[in-house]
Amino acid sequence: MKGKKIVSTLLALLLLASLPVSALAAEWDIGKGDITVNAGSGGQTVTQGGGAAIPDSAPVITGTSKENNVTINAEKDQTANVTLSGVNIDVRDKGKAAVSTTGEGNVSIELNGGSTLRSGYEHAGLEKNNGGSLTIADEDKNGKLTAWGGQQGAGIGGGSGKDGSNIFITGGGVNAIGGLAAAGIGGGLGGNGSNITISGGKVGATNGLNGAGIVGGQHGSGSNITISGGEVNAIGGKSGAGIGGGSRGTGSDIKITGGEVNASGGVNGAGIGGGLRSKGNDITVSGDTKLKVRGGVEDDIDGAGAGIGDGGSNADGSRIPGAEVEPDICALNPSGKIEYYAPGSSMSGTPNKTVTNPTGDFVWDSGTVTTPATCTGKGVRTYTCTSSSHTKTEDIPALNHSFAGQEYVSDNNATCEQDGTKTAKCARYGTGGCTETDTVTDTGSKLGHLFEDYVSNNDATCEQDGTKTARCVRYGTGGCMATDTVTDTDSKLGHLFEDYVSNNDATYAHDGTKTAKCVRYDQCGETHTMPDEGSRLIAPPLYRVTDKDGRDIAYTAEQKGSVLTVTVDEDLAILTGRLSGIRTLKAQGVEKIVFVTKGATSAFLLSDLLDKGEGGEAYRLTHNGKAVTFTLGESMADVSAILIKP
Repeated sequence: MKGKKIVSTLLALLLLASLPVSALAAEWDIGKGDITVNAGSGGQTVTQGGGAAIPDSAPVITGTSKENNVTINAEKDQTANVTLSGVNIDVRDKGKAAVSTTGEGNVSIELNGGSTLRSGYEHAGLEKNNGGSLTIADEDKNGKLTAWGGQQGAGIGGGSGKDGSNIFITGGGVNAIGGLAAAGIGGGLGGNGSNITISGGKVGATNGLNGAGIVGGQHGSGSNITISGGEVNAIGGKSGAGIGGGSRGTGSDIKITGGEVNASGGVNGAGIGGGLRSKGNDITVSGDTKLKVRGGVEDDIDGAGAGIGDGGSNADGSRIPGAEVEPDICALNPSGKIEYYAPGSSMSGTPNKTVTNPTGDFVWDSGTVTTPATCTGKGVRTYTCTSSSHTKTEDIPALNHSFAGQEYVSDNNATCEQDGTKTAKCARYGTGGCTETDTVTDTGSKLGHLFEDYVSNNDATCEQDGTKTARCVRYGTGGCMATDTVTDTDSKLGHLFEDYVSNNDATYAHDGTKTAKCVRYDQCGETHTMPDEGSRLIAPPLYRVTDKDGRDIAYTAEQKGSVLTVTVDEDLAILTGRLSGIRTLKAQGVEKIVFVTKGATSAFLLSDLLDKGEGGEAYRLTHNGKAVTFTLGESMADVSAILIKP
């Protein structure tokens, strides 16, 4: 499997390398895998199956599949262009949409030959999920499309619970069949339909149950629908309008300005207007439109739907037919007409009523201001036809705001460095909902800084005055953060010396010195040195007599001539010192040392000992009873051989 994927990728890369920068109109067989078309800022690409993305600005999708589907994605501000050419996709058993659109951009589908789309449960046949528009066109006039929605999904538009909006059909033979509770063209179950325009082609829109032919699904409303050309046949499902609302959904803002249109409501639904128990209004028929309308028949509960107007309803157990709403036909041409047919009658027979405008030129009265203009909002003047109840309206331009001659009052928002503002009310303030004001700069109103209550910054040094700072009296108000810093005169601290420390420079002859740092040394680095009285060193002993643990023990010393005799009244005693002390003794005239304890007497010449060492090595002459040992240096070298007779 991994090897196949690598081969597929290599083939895709080779294909990509062989294509021109703008590859055009490649054919893609839906039978070979899912197809994804993506229109992005870098151009349009097509991906099929697990293959690489291939540049293709106008892909043509063909073939047949009961497994695969098509996704058309258009990124924001982009338009995806796709041609359906004799493609047949039936994924009813797969629970997905045959063709779906995504993204925030626009999608344009060209029809070529006959194509059929069948989707699964809750999905529209051609499912619109993109945020922009969906346009269906047939430039060469040889294309057809039949789109079947799954249960709760529109033929063309929203899936279950989704709206169907911003759909434009400009040509082709388009047949849209909504699933249960969904519109033929428009919303799915519970979904509304809006901004749907048909300007050409031959369009059929039907529903099985509770949805409109065009626009609302069950419980969904339809609005902003325009039919300006082509042949349109819209049949509502049970309880839905032919064009307008689904069951219990309203139909409004419906304009038919041209073409041949047949609109038939399902049971209880209006031909054009509201579904079951719902209103239809704001319906205009103009131009050379040929319009046939028929309301849906009554049932055991509710009344029949109007040809143009409301759906049938029920009150107190009585069936009430939908109220007819007279459409605005003031712009209907003499060649145009509306034919009304009774519910349940054939629309190929003689109409019950025909409405025309023989002259196409209505005479209007002088008009009445029905909505006064305000400063910002347009007003409305309504004209009534002198020969009928039809009306038309025209906008009254907004008055715009007026501040001429109005008093500008300070807003009291000047700051230390910035001029404030002043404001005036519109001359019509409080009238017609106007709350507009005009605010301008109040030139010359800035306040300037004011500094009071200077506070030391505690930055004086031993030899340097510090500073002091004051905030502006309006600090923190109006964005003012100004401060003023000046010299804090006579604030220098002077040096302060404490905690003198010996410099360890005393000698045996002289006192040493001691030094103190200024208490602010880290700031100033200043020190002071003075004599350290009484610090003169006392000369260390030239030798010691200790016990085995190094504790001093009592002894007597007597020098006669060049012989120094050291006597201890102990069996164990140690005469110890350093060669530096021996040198000092020799300089003082001692030539021989005699060491006397209770059990032994030993002697050595100072010159013999000095010959055995250098520097200041330590020596130890130990008497332990009659035993005598003599060692020198850290290695305790035995120098007993230099001992002589006392």
